[in-house]
Amino acid sequence: MAGKLVKADVVIVPVTERTAWRHVVVTCDDGRVGVGEYTLYEPAIDDLVRRRFDPLIGATATDGLARLEAMPMADLAEATADSALDQALRDLVAQEEGLPITHHLKVGATSSSVRLYANINRRTRDRSPDSVAASARSAIAAGYDAIKIAPFDDVSPDNCDSEEGRALIEAGLERLRAAAGVTAGDADLMVDCHWRFTTGAARSLIPELAGLGITWFECPIPETPDAVADLRDLRAMCADRGMRFAGCETMFGRAGFAPFVSGGAYDVIMPDVKHAGGLAELMRVAEDAERQGVAVSIHNPSGPIAHTHSVHATCALGGDERLEVQFDESPLFMTITDPPPVIVAGMATRPDGPGLGMRLEVDGV
Repeated sequence: MAGKLVKADVVIVPVTERTAWRHVVVTCDDGRVGVGEYTLYEPAIDDLVRRRFDPLIGATATDGLARLEAMPMADLAEATADSALDQALRDLVAQEEGLPITHHLKVGATSSSVRLYANINRRTRDRSPDSVAASARSAIAAGYDAIKIAPFDDVSPDNCDSEEGRALIEAGLERLRAAAGVTAGDADLMVDCHWRFTTGAARSLIPELAGLGITWFECPIPETPDAVADLRDLRAMCADRGMRFAGCETMFGRAGFAPFVSGGAYDVIMPDVKHAGGLAELMRVAEDAERQGVAVSIHNPSGPIAHTHSVHATCALGGDERLEVQFDESPLFMTITDPPPVIVAGMATRPDGPGLGMRLEVDGV
């Protein structure tokens, strides 16, 4: 007989001055636990996770998933809370099935490992070009053949066309030049812009990036449905220069992704297991994207729990696209779970055990 859900504990792991990994650990009355991650910089997110769990108390994990999927998601915070609960509940359901989450999500999935790309941004606390180059060099030495940086600190749509903004953009390009000097011939270089540009500024930037050998241009302008035509034009400019165009890391639900997928905004969409609205919803989004010829590369700049859920989901999707990993932000990434993530030479291997195949091992769990 399946256990009943009895409680959800919030477990926060401070990492750096910029980062704290936030988790929900859901316990059944038979003693089994499932875990999800909801790292989001939102003041009330912890209480929101607890409130979203309350209607699930007393249900089985399977029934809890059904109740959770029936609850509307009004905004990113609710989608993030629900995504973490979904991760934890699917961990429990897959344990009951005796299957890894990969096979719970996709019967017959054959992938067990995925290629990674190294996001070096948070590792690079010193933002000098030399420090960026050193981080890129470390990632290559660790076996990564693709590296991403978000170099345009303090640029915004409000200042990017001003003298101040142009100086900040030039500082970002200097960081990229330093990284490109290291990666040339050894690794793809990818750029995340965190929606910092106007469409005009993004257009002006594309030739500069192409000249540096950038292969991936991510989130240059704010993502709204009325921006799809501009995004489509930017995508065409990137294609002419051999760059892939990527975005949609904070979208949730099929409806949230739909205008960008059907409108041809991107070559690659980036659903995040922490935000998309649940692992099954992420799989539905991926199916919609596949029908439109749009690739899916899961957004994953977080802790080991979100990372491992992302590895399972990427394997369920076939493992064709690289998966992001936050490279060397903190040694805690390899110490707070049992077992630790398996990453060797830029490849991640999913656990073989039932469910997530991993537990948090920190105080309070």
